[in-house]
Amino acid sequence: MNECAFGTTDSLYIEYHDKEWGQPLYDSQKLFELMALESQHAGLSWLTILKKRSAYREAFYQFDPYKIAQMTEKDIDALMGFPNIVHYRKKLEVIVSQAKGYIAIEKEHGSFSDFLWSFVDYHPIDLKYKTPKDRITVDERAKKMSKALKQYGFKFMGPVTMFSFLEAAGLYDAHLIGCPFKPSQK
Repeated sequence: MNECAFGTTDSLYIEYHDKEWGQPLYDSQKLFELMALESQHAGLSWLTILKKRSAYREAFYQFDPYKIAQMTEKDIDALMGFPNIVHYRKKLEVIVSQAKGYIAIEKEHGSFSDFLWSFVDYHPIDLKYKTPKDRITVDERAKKMSKALKQYGFKFMGPVTMFSFLEAAGLYDAHLIGCPFKPSQK
């Protein structure tokens, strides 16, 4: 069992840890997808959302923000019966408002990725965790980023969720020192 992978034995979660989690992600649309999924995760386990990821991709046009931004109330109504996603209307509506925010950020900053990476001076920050007990769940940067995204209509992205996103997207290197999947050790 890999302590860095939060002590889980679930094969899907372990594969996610080993191949995706904490690896620096620069693609704007993939960052948007991860952020949208993080907002769905509020109040639920990440594994629950991870198991539903392919259904979310199907429901939300492979997370194309320009298509999602065009979704209407009728589209959300239809998603309330879509299989294998969380059927909480506000969470589904949030993805649409986030898509609109994504477009506004792209127009104002040129790139969603550049906007996000600017919060860490465009380089991953190694949190240098030695043991799982060293892990924290929020910091000032996550609070600042959450506040900035709220100005663009992002919801369900409070500081704790934002911190989780920063780790998952590799803006923070939160792998334990010695983890074979730590980006700085590859």
